[in-house]
Amino acid sequence: MRIVIVGYGKMLAALVSGAKTITGNKGSENQSKGHEIVGALRVDRVKYSNFTLFFKDIFAPSTDYSFLKSHKIYDIKAPSVNSKEFTDEIKKLSPDIILVGSWSEKFNPEILALPKFGVVNCHPSLLPKHRGANPYFWAIYSGDNKTGVTFHLMDENIDTGKILMQAAFKIDPDMTGGDLRDRAANIAGLMVPELLYDIENNKIIPLAQDENEANYDKYPFQGINFIDFNESAKRVYDRIRALKPWANCFCNIGGTIYKVKNAKISETELKKGCCGTIAEKTSDKVFKIFCTEGIIEVEIY
Repeated sequence: MRIVIVGYGKMLAALVSGAKTITGNKGSENQSKGHEIVGALRVDRVKYSNFTLFFKDIFAPSTDYSFLKSHKIYDIKAPSVNSKEFTDEIKKLSPDIILVGSWSEKFNPEILALPKFGVVNCHPSLLPKHRGANPYFWAIYSGDNKTGVTFHLMDENIDTGKILMQAAFKIDPDMTGGDLRDRAANIAGLMVPELLYDIENNKIIPLAQDENEANYDKYPFQGINFIDFNESAKRVYDRIRALKPWANCFCNIGGTIYKVKNAKISETELKKGCCGTIAEKTSDKVFKIFCTEGIIEVEIY
């Protein structure tokens, strides 16, 4: 198949690597010899003007630019997926499918209708759960013990299209949001070859999402990185690790605001104290704080 990829960061790299992998069952006569990536749109094109990006690509190239260049993939020059430039490029490149990963724009109906097999988004959650931005954060912050990767057809709304393929995996107790992102990208890359093979050979029946199970998460929200000790120690810990590496949390200890460097749920057994009060100070930088349930140990900067 002829493929255009629209994406950012590790998910962009995963989709490219997956699309370049030989597909089909090993030893099968129906095994494909791979696919042709005819172009890619990187987020730099949306973030910067052509003038700024020209010099940035020379003196401070992004990881995405270097990755695409190393794979000799055509760099689509368009300021948005909904621009005339992108539409013209898609018509010229004539892809069978557009793969999307880590992209915030909705696609207009004209673009959605152009590829033979449609526009397929890779969303790092088990849709219809955790639609919206940064589902890595939401899976951890919500206390989920598992999450996953969903490939779905794109429609005019956000993360609502019919599901083509899903894979679930466990969320380890100490995983950060960044860890979750990395694992999701790795799994997505492994899924792409089978996904493309099944699409090309008409082996997938798109499945409508159950709207009764759906939720859309707004990220970020007000107070997202400020710790509330009137929550359980686990809830506090989940907030801190879910935000890494995107943001640090802040907390109020004894009337002073501190930036949190690290945290863990304390195993110290102490009598119950008022939420937010110091249970124990082990050093100038480490405090154990009472929560509604349990004690959180925070290391500050």
